[in-house]
Amino acid sequence: MIELVLTIIGRDRAGVVASLADVVRFHEGNWKRSELAEIAGTFAGVVVVEVGDDRVDELLTNLLVLRDQGLHVTAQQVEEPIAAPDADEVRLRLTGDDRPGVVHEVSTAISEAGISISRLGTVTDLPGKNGGRQFEITVQLTVPVGADLDAVLDSIGEAAVSLGIALIVEDLTGD
Repeated sequence: MIELVLTIIGRDRAGVVASLADVVRFHEGNWKRSELAEIAGTFAGVVVVEVGDDRVDELLTNLLVLRDQGLHVTAQQVEEPIAAPDADEVRLRLTGDDRPGVVHEVSTAISEAGISISRLGTVTDLPGKNGGRQFEITVQLTVPVGADLDAVLDSIGEAAVSLGIALIVEDLTGD
């Protein structure tokens, strides 16, 4: 069996996921993991599929058919799974008045703390004070065990205070 990471982007429409799933299923592939979203009329996603060695070339050829449906699909073989380190899962939610540079400031503070972002979502359509708009950033972090989680959160908290935004921290490990 071979694992492939598929990236998909194109105009959103009803049935996009079903079309992709049909091709994977037709080739007896197994849909293992995915992150899919519609943003501003565009569909984008990443899917990990597993398929038999003897079906890979045919699957890749048939994925090209999706171009006729307005989807661009690329595939990359996963050479060897990378073992995930023991880590704590932490979700941050930051909210405040919308302005340019907030994602840059927050992501820089996280990066400087030596932590990678495993998921990030943003929304800026929230009604704000005095007719302005507010943003919400949801960030999921995978913090390696052994990292000083309190120091990481203090650093991110200091950045939030300097930006004048609210920070809510949720420990996803159940500790």
